[in-house]
Amino acid sequence: MADKIFTYGTSNVDGLLSTTLSSVRKKFADAIFTRIPLFQWLKEKARMTEDGGATLVVPLMYGKNGTAKSYNGYGILDTTPQDGLTAASYPWAQYSVSISISGREERIQNVGEKAIIKLLDAKVKQAEMSLRDKLDIDMWASATTGTNLLALPTIVDTTTTIADVSKSGNTWWQAQVNTSGSFAAQGLADMRLTYNEVMNQSMDNSGPDFICGTQSVYEFYEASLQPQQRFTDEKYAGAGFENLRYKGATCTFDGNTPSGTLFFLRSDNLKLVTSSGTNFITTPFIKPENQDAKVAQILWAGQLVSDNNRKLAKMTSITA
Repeated sequence: MADKIFTYGTSNVDGLLSTTLSSVRKKFADAIFTRIPLFQWLKEKARMTEDGGATLVVPLMYGKNGTAKSYNGYGILDTTPQDGLTAASYPWAQYSVSISISGREERIQNVGEKAIIKLLDAKVKQAEMSLRDKLDIDMWASATTGTNLLALPTIVDTTTTIADVSKSGNTWWQAQVNTSGSFAAQGLADMRLTYNEVMNQSMDNSGPDFICGTQSVYEFYEASLQPQQRFTDEKYAGAGFENLRYKGATCTFDGNTPSGTLFFLRSDNLKLVTSSGTNFITTPFIKPENQDAKVAQILWAGQLVSDNNRKLAKMTSITA
């Protein structure tokens, strides 16, 4: 059967474009999260949805309640008012990727339903790959710039002010950071130290559940293991990325991780918050006034947030 030829108008081709784009949106969103190791881990372990608000407000506990004490009989109970609680305010990060189709593509080069759907599939794949790359680059950037997603290296450090709370003046808001060196000489000892430092901050005695570094650092760790020690997490292997196990954590690598670093993360304390109203939503196709083309966007809003940086860590300056 020959492809259908359309009479062009908002009730037919525009409807086909919008319907097709909407139908692939879920596939698009899944691909974003399943092909980036950190986002895949966050999706599985630490993904949250919020309805909205001017900012993302996260309660923080920075001190103990000093009224905890023993007493006997009619002993006086300590009712001194306590502080030790505050809040971090994270801004929303918004991302978009545009999908456009020109009049030439629509009316001349790709006539018929099947042809238009194939073209749109290709454009969605291109958009997916581009947004995936952008999110990953911003997430691992050495500094958070402009309106970008909060960069993980600025969360896991001892100096950067994030969420309106200074780390320099508040040691309780500082991550665990260890300067390492030659992995062959001290890498495993430094990994053990860093892992245990995170575990020591946790009342439930649980350590990091995700460790991520550069490919080189990952290979240093891999080379240090005997074949019988090379356990993997099959769930993440099935999602398409190489991994090993370190104690209770999945260990993997990402090409955009800062050179010579290895991050130790806890899903209890690092969350990917997504806006319920802007979770890879698709806008209608709109025709610009001065172009023979139509453009739609896929939009996402969210943020990486931490409620306790002391339970996040990294090793730096790692060499062979």
